[in-house]
Amino acid sequence: MDAIPTLDYGKIVLRVLELIIIKPLVLPFKIYKNTLVSLSSSDSDDSTEEVLAGEFPLYVWFIDLFDAIIALSYPVGLIIALTMGIESYRGGFSTFLTVSMITYFVPLIYGFMKELLSITLKTVKYLKILSNK
Repeated sequence: MDAIPTLDYGKIVLRVLELIIIKPLVLPFKIYKNTLVSLSSSDSDDSTEEVLAGEFPLYVWFIDLFDAIIALSYPVGLIIALTMGIESYRGGFSTFLTVSMITYFVPLIYGFMKELLSITLKTVKYLKILSNK
């Protein structure tokens, strides 16, 4: 018989709290940073754009469009938050904070949609790499 492992409930609670509270707060900025890195290295020979752009130009462009939206989300969101905060009749600071909080999570939403759409593109890329070996 297999021995029943002892459970560390402290670690379990900390991990659950990390996944529920910390990760959603850190993930949008990580997605934003990864998008900027991806956009700056799009000319490299092993990027998805270079490998599959000839075969699937419209699909690659559509996926890259999500990167562009994510990259623009923070600057545009900040401008919108400032404008709405200044133009608000009353509660300008609360309007600014609300729009800023919504803006912070925009990369999470667009990143999720991009990943759903790019699953097939990544699969085709890896199959093409494997077939060349």
